[in-house]
Amino acid sequence: MSSPIQIISVLGGPGSGKGTQCTMLETQYENVIHFSIGDLLRKEAADPDSPHRETIQENMCLGRVGPKEITVAILRKNIEQAAAEGMRFLFLDGFPRKLDQAEYFEEQFGLLSLVLSFECSDNILVQRLAQRGRNDDDTETIKKRIDTYHKVTSEVLDLYEKKAKVVKINANTGVDTVFAEIQKVLEQSSIQLCCSNNIVEKV
Repeated sequence: MSSPIQIISVLGGPGSGKGTQCTMLETQYENVIHFSIGDLLRKEAADPDSPHRETIQENMCLGRVGPKEITVAILRKNIEQAAAEGMRFLFLDGFPRKLDQAEYFEEQFGLLSLVLSFECSDNILVQRLAQRGRNDDDTETIKKRIDTYHKVTSEVLDLYEKKAKVVKINANTGVDTVFAEIQKVLEQSSIQLCCSNNIVEKV
């Protein structure tokens, strides 16, 4: 089954700025929405009527990645709602992260329109996360999170590179510079977004 809206995956290590850029895109363009899988799962876990509530809560407590079927089912529900609201483009923050997720997602929705891979040096990622000052962001924990990202997501990037869907974004630079690069990439990929002032243009 194909998706009712175009889906662009945004992948990058922790601290690479994925969430910031997705939020900026959603704010600037009226036909754009972005989903963070973590946010969707937390919302679902808090819903007393959700059939997936207990499974999600258990996996969160144990720090496990939940079943891909549940994650994709939750995505489907939210994608259909976004399409009904007139959204035409979805920027998917940090998903798919694992190869089995990518393969199952493609079975359900078809091939992603594009994959933006945020390339950022590990040193800069460590600096950014350390500056956030979160209690669980000590240097050793940060490095483990970055290593896990590289190990797990490399297979996903390999898969989409073979399908000519990956575009690398230099995420070592400032927020505005990265945003301008994303806009240029989208224009070159013929992805036509709609500005918030109701003027339709290529970004």
